[in-house]
Amino acid sequence: PPGEPDEKTSEISETDGELSGIYSFPKGAKAGTFFHDILEHLDFTESESTVMETLVAEKLRGYGFEPHWLGTICATLRKILTVPLDPKSGELRLSCIQNEDRLNELEFYFPLKSITPEEIGNLFKKYAGPDLSADFPERIERLGFSPVKGFMKGFMDMVFRFQERYYLVDWKSNHLGDGYSDYKPAALDRTMVRDYYFLQYHLYVTALDQLLKLKIEDYEYTRHFGGVFYIFLRGIWPDRTGHTG
Repeated sequence: PPGEPDEKTSEISETDGELSGIYSFPKGAKAGTFFHDILEHLDFTESESTVMETLVAEKLRGYGFEPHWLGTICATLRKILTVPLDPKSGELRLSCIQNEDRLNELEFYFPLKSITPEEIGNLFKKYAGPDLSADFPERIERLGFSPVKGFMKGFMDMVFRFQERYYLVDWKSNHLGDGYSDYKPAALDRTMVRDYYFLQYHLYVTALDQLLKLKIEDYEYTRHFGGVFYIFLRGIWPDRTGHTG
């Protein structure tokens, strides 16, 4: 009827407003720690919305963010939990992962023989798959560190088990742009290369592989290791075209 908003137009306006909200959420280290803290303590399988809202409200106060961000953050979290992580299958979603099947902020150590940037670059030249850009090994070789020997120490944001396979998750709150298209696979690939995330997750995989060898009696990498997910929190939009975020 005349004078009433068109249903399609109204839906687009509401969605675009929500998009603007998460993209305008403050950037920087504090925002990243805020998201990590929530995702560490959030029960992914909890269906009662007030439980999430209570946690988010508490963290907003604790980190000094305005309470009006509550709706935007909760809407973003729901998208993160429900988006299919494997584009070929709708089964694997974070909302399926029980608390007992996940480990958060998993600390690791593993021994290192003497290693140089050139040696790491040569490993990627020899073993890197087709998804890695051709110049990535050369970028690694240009890293500025002296030969090191000792132990590698770090933290994995999350490890989870799904159908007897083990997966790594790294949460990224990076602001890559003000639209969902800024979080499409090509844009994420550029970020992964530029910020050396490809190198980072190979270190994580090495650590997890060593841990699983100790924990699983009949462990086989090809049978038990599921994969790695770098989840760009601002870019997850299941209802948009393309596998963003």
